[in-house]
Amino acid sequence: MSRILSLIKTDLNTTFGLSALQYKIKNKRDRWQIIIFGVALISLIPSYLLIVSGLSNLYEAYSSIGQESMFLLNGFLYSQLIVFIFGILYVMSKYYFSNDLNVLVPLPLNPRDIIGSKFISLMVNEYLTSLPIILPFIIIYGTKGNEGILYWLYSLILILFVPIIPLALASIIVMLFMKYTNIKGRKDLLRIIGYFLLLIVLFTFQFKIQSITQNAMVEGEDFFLKMATDSNLLVRKLGLSFPPSMWGALSLSSYYSLIGLLNLILFVGVSIIVFLVMVYLSEKLFFDGLIGNLEVSISRGSSKVRASDYNKKAPAFLALGLKEIRLLIRTPVYLLNSIGGVVIVPIILVISTSMDGGQSLEGLNMLIKGNTHLISLVGVGIVTLLGIMNCVGCTTFSREGKNLWLQRTIPIKAKDQIFGRVLSSLLVQLIGVAAVLCTIAYLGYLTIEKVFWITILGVLGSIAMAELGMIIDIYRPLLDWDNPQKVMKQNLNVLIAMGIGALYLLGVGFLVYKLLDKMDILFIYGIVGLVFIISAYGFYIILKKIIKRQFELLE
Repeated sequence: MSRILSLIKTDLNTTFGLSALQYKIKNKRDRWQIIIFGVALISLIPSYLLIVSGLSNLYEAYSSIGQESMFLLNGFLYSQLIVFIFGILYVMSKYYFSNDLNVLVPLPLNPRDIIGSKFISLMVNEYLTSLPIILPFIIIYGTKGNEGILYWLYSLILILFVPIIPLALASIIVMLFMKYTNIKGRKDLLRIIGYFLLLIVLFTFQFKIQSITQNAMVEGEDFFLKMATDSNLLVRKLGLSFPPSMWGALSLSSYYSLIGLLNLILFVGVSIIVFLVMVYLSEKLFFDGLIGNLEVSISRGSSKVRASDYNKKAPAFLALGLKEIRLLIRTPVYLLNSIGGVVIVPIILVISTSMDGGQSLEGLNMLIKGNTHLISLVGVGIVTLLGIMNCVGCTTFSREGKNLWLQRTIPIKAKDQIFGRVLSSLLVQLIGVAAVLCTIAYLGYLTIEKVFWITILGVLGSIAMAELGMIIDIYRPLLDWDNPQKVMKQNLNVLIAMGIGALYLLGVGFLVYKLLDKMDILFIYGIVGLVFIISAYGFYIILKKIIKRQFELLE
């Protein structure tokens, strides 16, 4: 037990950088980084309060039809679904791609010790995700309903166990996935393709179950009579999509009765059972899926080195861009985080609209009727926003880690650094452009004109966004990390870049809004393109100066 506790303590320390945080608090030079992070969090409070206000109105809507428990179901379902989706990424990174595995694997440790400690660390991390989601639902329901002390006690227990089931399921899926795709050759590519197929299947399954349960609710003439007499009817119907969320909602909505206690016991009991099953399976699966990631492979084909190989020349920026692409491809954590956000949103939109028979498109059709150019403008905005959300530009120097000194020693000019790294970001963006265009085509709005403007203006906007992210990343690169997930998900540069990028795009959007009724749409396209070009050139000038200075100052 002491061995596991030591592992948990060490893992929590490395995951959350507790020692580094203490150093930064004491070091006046680094204290400003903590201040910036605090300011960034405070800036999110108004938006969060606006969402909470909307949830309060949602409670009133459910209360008016006597189905308040459905409000709780939404909280549990959303929080556990988010934990599961992001848990797959975190689990893959934490279990299979963290640098501490080279130290832990040779030690006399069982797989359950390694997985158990990493799971606890991930669960603590997931509280940061689940608490902001589920707490407003529990607090609003409890305060507006004047619930008793037992309600709040049940809530505390449920909150502690909320991440366990989705995170354990994500762990089991990832371990099975890594074991049975751990084959020679193109295993990384196979895993990436399989991951996206897995997400598509999961989303499709989730939406399909919700569609079936929603259709089942309205069958029968006595449905509304049943709803009036059974306050938990909607929870039981819709909760079939993910039963643990239903158990959590029923335990709180019926906390004063035996039904509430039984659902609480069921929620906690199944959480413990799923966790134990995950630990048991780790003994059978973990090392088998890990071996391929610790092996050093050689390229296939002839091992002879020919003199002609040294005569091949390529522009410096192209060589650097290809190097960045190879780094993204051979590190699935980087590729999943960069491409995942670019394609998952269109996938969700397509699946959700297909499951409701196209009913969600009616409002959109009314909005754009006679204003089809709005599709192009919104498409350009989405592609441009993805230029900062793909995290390629705003982590490009951080991904070098402690090897950044190599970039300072090789004879590559600052302009080639910029061109090469922007090129790698644009290659990822082309996937985003294709995903957005496919979504528009599925919705039935795609034309040749829209393809042209979304592609051209979207790429121009993406260049500016990539350079903006690079400015932030080179100014304060995160070079000391032990887990590639930290570079993408625990890097303050990403948050800063997204905030500034969103403000930039908001300004461009406000300009377009003011010009819509005053100018022809072609002139507006030209102005937007000009803004993107001027911005990209201005960021390029700034970036050249900062790269030269930082390469001289960085230790």
